[in-house]
Amino acid sequence: MSREMLQFQLLKLNVALFSLVLLAVSWRLWIPQTFFPQVPLFSGVLSLPAWVDWLTFFMMLISSICILGVVLASCFGVSEHRPFLQQVCAGVFFSGFLISVVFDQHRLQPWAYQFAIGFLILTFLKPPRAIRLFRFFVISIYLYSALSKCDISFVQTLGPQLADGLFSGIGISTTYWSDQTISFIAGAFPVAEFLIALGLFIPRTRQWTLWAAVLMHVCLIIAVGPLGLNHYSGVLIWNVYFIVQDLCLFHSLFQKNSLLTQKDSVNSEDRDVDSSLSFRVVTGSERGVLLIVWFVMLAPLLEPTGYFDHWPAWGLYASHHDRITLLIDEQAKSSLPPTLQPFVDGPQPLSRWCRVRVDRWSLSELGVPIYPQARFQLGVALAIGSNLKHDQGKIAEQPQIKVLFEGAAHRLTGNRKISEHIGLPQIDQLTDRFLLNAVPRPFRGAE
Repeated sequence: MSREMLQFQLLKLNVALFSLVLLAVSWRLWIPQTFFPQVPLFSGVLSLPAWVDWLTFFMMLISSICILGVVLASCFGVSEHRPFLQQVCAGVFFSGFLISVVFDQHRLQPWAYQFAIGFLILTFLKPPRAIRLFRFFVISIYLYSALSKCDISFVQTLGPQLADGLFSGIGISTTYWSDQTISFIAGAFPVAEFLIALGLFIPRTRQWTLWAAVLMHVCLIIAVGPLGLNHYSGVLIWNVYFIVQDLCLFHSLFQKNSLLTQKDSVNSEDRDVDSSLSFRVVTGSERGVLLIVWFVMLAPLLEPTGYFDHWPAWGLYASHHDRITLLIDEQAKSSLPPTLQPFVDGPQPLSRWCRVRVDRWSLSELGVPIYPQARFQLGVALAIGSNLKHDQGKIAEQPQIKVLFEGAAHRLTGNRKISEHIGLPQIDQLTDRFLLNAVPRPFRGAE
């Protein structure tokens, strides 16, 4: 087996293996569940049967198992490579993922989105072209992730949290550090990520940058791991995936030699054609996959306009996006689902309103972070508010629910436009602001 083919197979093994692990960790997200509100992408699917969720979950699960099995069998010489079977499985995974997102926007998790695209690249394209395009795809993730953090809100909020988690994880206290020092460290995160994207793009600096990327993911694992911020296990697994992926993609072991033999020189022109990303040299399914991947790599440029979501634009740990803050009346806490009640803060002095931490509820119930779009979070608020309204037939004379709609933060000042909406009728009117659906499926909470 050539080095290129070994690299190609390892990349497929990595995607298939970690897709199975992360699907297993987050299995509640993908099944017909009543643990957490579901908000479909389009209002027309609100009443479709729940068995479709089981279908899409098994489509993704079985296709990952099949690709993993076929690749392992071919590596050990047990069976043939079977590219057509792998293409079918990749198409099934991609279709299952898209359908599942239509039924619940929460499922548009960055790792699932990445794996769905990765399967298409690695099964439909020739190995030289697949490896080259996969590199560009990964570099674009680093680039957009860096750009999403280039604002004052990250330096003031999530950046310092990550810095504190990192230093706490290695046993260094930041208690007596100045705010200026913490902000400087936080500002270094997107700079480092941008330099990694640039360094991986340039062949001459690729090897040094590879180890910087590995170090960055190790630091993230420390920062959000049990010794740091103690985030959910999925983010740790995804960072391990990135380390293995980067080693397979960029390590010098898999790079072409600078000195070519005479035979290699004769075939170099053919290899250049096989690795070309031009639409003129591809046909059929390869052209379709190229079109999808180029869209995925260019569409994040629309994110600042509001016409593309933050996670598909690789806004990872970004904090400038619009959001919903949910508050309920203190006396209404007992009518919430039992699993949600521990995530309700106490009221501020001289106030009856309690903040509901739906982000922590999502992590507890589904094992994944909440989808960072205001329309999805509005749907969650409406689902919770509907429960309050129907609390044993009692309708309070005063509204029991309030939301704060916080617009996107200004890149330079961090300021947001905030509007207050009290009661379900006012909150329901907010759904008209969005092009996509913000109305939840019927939800009563787990018994």
